[in-house]
Amino acid sequence: MKNNLELWERVQKTDPKHTKKAKIGGMSITAVAPQYQILNATREFGVYGQTWGFKNIDFDFTLVEKFKLVVLKATFFSPEGECQIVNSSKIYMDRAETMVDADFAKKMETDALTKVLSKMGFNADIFMGRFDDVKYVNEMKAEFKEKPSLDDSKLDGCDKWSDEQKEAVKNKFKLTKKQLELLK
Repeated sequence: MKNNLELWERVQKTDPKHTKKAKIGGMSITAVAPQYQILNATREFGVYGQTWGFKNIDFDFTLVEKFKLVVLKATFFSPEGECQIVNSSKIYMDRAETMVDADFAKKMETDALTKVLSKMGFNADIFMGRFDDVKYVNEMKAEFKEKPSLDDSKLDGCDKWSDEQKEAVKNKFKLTKKQLELLK
């Protein structure tokens, strides 16, 4: 039976080093760094633009005059499939509507990418409100803490270790490929 949550379970947790607090419309939120999301999506899917990304990007300006909005429509594709995404943004940076945001297209594409990746489970812990819990954030800090490396000499005789001992070493230290092979 296929595990439909396999991808979600791999990508749902967020390293707190790649987040920051932000205010959006008066609300305090936790924002994830888009480049961190791109790194994780590249790890899962391959090179951006080749095996995943957006295609058929279209900006619709018909709502600018009445609502001051631009709408982005695009197709997101990945090895898992594809879906349509729609996003909108105000075109002006100020309330007086005198300063056009020169980066509106880039911001809309980044926001749309964050939204579509979140639907696939990327950084789900943020979008599910887990980062509002200090205890959870501290657990993530501990989980993503950089592990120390291990000197090869410490693995002498590891072929006689129990599976539990080998697993404990894998969990505690950052190991090289050679070291991981020794622990198999």
